[in-house]
Amino acid sequence: MTDELNRFVASLAIPADRKAVVLAELADHVACASEAAAREGRDPGAAGREALGNLEALRRSLEAIEPAFRTTRRQAMARGIAAGVVVAVVVAHGGSLMAGPVGALVVIAIAVAFAPPRALELLRAELRAPRIRGALGLGRGIPIGPVLVYAYCVLAAQSAVWIGMIVVGAFGGVTDFETPPAAFADIGAVYLVLLVEGIRARRTAAA
Repeated sequence: MTDELNRFVASLAIPADRKAVVLAELADHVACASEAAAREGRDPGAAGREALGNLEALRRSLEAIEPAFRTTRRQAMARGIAAGVVVAVVVAHGGSLMAGPVGALVVIAIAVAFAPPRALELLRAELRAPRIRGALGLGRGIPIGPVLVYAYCVLAAQSAVWIGMIVVGAFGGVTDFETPPAAFADIGAVYLVLLVEGIRARRTAAA
């Protein structure tokens, strides 16, 4: 099984540095399945092969997601800032459209359009990454990857631009500044996705 797995990973059309990571992850997955089967009195080898599933389907999935891992945190930050600025401008000048569900959908669509490629799959990988010690040595948490950088930059840039508009308006004599409900749509969407995927990651780790 080890030789078969090595040959499969070696044949993948992905960067060499990622092959080592993928091989380690798949080997760990197979080992866990084999150990569980051995404890239950089943064939460990068959359980390991079953855990991998269809190798050609797995190949297509891995080769499709791998380009997303080439996205750097700097690139994700630029995307997030751009998305936040566009959202703030659209919300500020969208008029009555931004007061209803259509405005909320527009805001979420903008955030999705600017997101890194294969963002959801990449987020799941980030949330399942090994825990690391905090910068101040307090507690442990997940490393901040490109998708998390993007998500927080969208919200931060949007808030910064929004506050800037309020301040500029105040200096111009505009004291009545209404915040449309759509301004909170992407905030709610981001935290909902993080909550759902965070729960899924914990359940997967526990299993």
